[in-house]
Amino acid sequence: MAQKVSSNLNSTIVQPQPSFPKVVTPQWLPFDKVTNEYVSTIMREASWPITKTKAIKYKVVTASFLKAVQEVYFSTIRQGNNNKGPYLGVRFKGEAWSLYPLVGKDIYKKVVLYLLDHFKAVKVAGSGSSNLVKGEDDKWSSDPLMSMYKLDFTRFPDWLPEAKFIEVGRPTIKINKAESRGQRERRKKLDKAKPYYKTTEAQHLSNDAHRASESRLQSLNKYWQQHPLVMQDGHAAACATRVYHDGRMDAGGRLYGAWTGIKKNTDGIKRRLYSTIDGEPVCELDINASQPTLFSSLLGYRLGGLKKDDIWSDVYSELSSLWATNISWSQHDPLIDQLELIRRNRSVSKAVVMALIGSGKAFKTTITDELEEDFGLTDQGWSYFRDALYQTIPALEMLEPRYDEKGQITGYLNGSGFLSYHESEMMMLTLEHLMALGIPAYPVHDCLIVKVKDSKVASQVFRETISDYCYKMSGLKVLVPLSVEALNTVNHDDLPAREDLLGTYLN
Repeated sequence: MAQKVSSNLNSTIVQPQPSFPKVVTPQWLPFDKVTNEYVSTIMREASWPITKTKAIKYKVVTASFLKAVQEVYFSTIRQGNNNKGPYLGVRFKGEAWSLYPLVGKDIYKKVVLYLLDHFKAVKVAGSGSSNLVKGEDDKWSSDPLMSMYKLDFTRFPDWLPEAKFIEVGRPTIKINKAESRGQRERRKKLDKAKPYYKTTEAQHLSNDAHRASESRLQSLNKYWQQHPLVMQDGHAAACATRVYHDGRMDAGGRLYGAWTGIKKNTDGIKRRLYSTIDGEPVCELDINASQPTLFSSLLGYRLGGLKKDDIWSDVYSELSSLWATNISWSQHDPLIDQLELIRRNRSVSKAVVMALIGSGKAFKTTITDELEEDFGLTDQGWSYFRDALYQTIPALEMLEPRYDEKGQITGYLNGSGFLSYHESEMMMLTLEHLMALGIPAYPVHDCLIVKVKDSKVASQVFRETISDYCYKMSGLKVLVPLSVEALNTVNHDDLPAREDLLGTYLN
């Protein structure tokens, strides 16, 4: 290789570690000029296609390999350069890559094997073998282990840590399998991901619905590639996965992309707000108290606690009147000030509603561990908040328990089924309407990321789309309340005013 890793990293040797390898998944392309040229050079040296339609497949695998190497490098540095860093993981069995839409098995294996040899990666002894294991169904199956490789960073370009990539090849559709309450609890104890159907299995569940959902998302992904979301770290995102629940395509359906899991900075500001679209600053348009607001609107229930003008902003504190509630029945710091009390009570209200809708029990009797641990809420406090919120959100009476007495999934009118599906459909329709107007937008569940300059039009389209959808569902016409968030450095005159985002009923 013509270039080497900087001299201060030459001694870095990545040793095998029993968990969390950085896995090569075929979903990235180079995003900056230098990385793109380097990938093209590798492709020419390997005599792979560089101009034909198939060339993109080779480019995706090559760029994805380098992206995984970059992640190994950063993980090694984070662990103190102490020879105990992570390693590169590769899975060759078809089920590991079959969900990824851009590359087939043959090209993936061909390119990865070439690159492992090209960069002299050393396979960890014993990795990649198969063991027979007996599952809960008392059947034996093969459990392929990850093939793991140690890397010599001196064989990679010294600029690789600064290379930028764009994500374009996430799986389009994933359908998680239904789990009983017991299965779910056991899986969580083992810290395992939700089990999901393989592509062919998912298609057989509902072929027409699967094909239609995949087609819609492919159109959106294609549009996003023209207007990628460039994140604070310089990498870009232009694709998402739509994830359904419980083995059905009318439960869940939220979109997940590289931006959805981004956490806040240490200063408390959302890192997503530092992103750009087409080089322009962005903002977030968020539905206030989305779960109770949407659940009520979809079922045709008006909220309680409304003023005479039927205008409101927030369910959790304003309509419930819980914002100023005395919390003497809670374990708390007696020195808490009024502002902190308002913030705390709103957070408690939100957590209570989430617990009720998630469980499907409007009069859930037991407090959640999170509320007890995070807020010191007592049983008396739980009952007080629950009952006050039931008066504010009468649609809660329609909830159905998620599990029956035997722990089997039974109800649909709850957060995991009915609400999450219709919320995701409203979001998909909003994204498609904005795309038709030439406005790129990215979803974060019940929130939209758009350019600041597009925020006024986007907020109007967002609310009107939800209003039309709920009217068709229940006959209730409502404009849901939104809030807008942006960095202080942007021109806030370009953002919609608070009074233009208040919730109101139109019939």
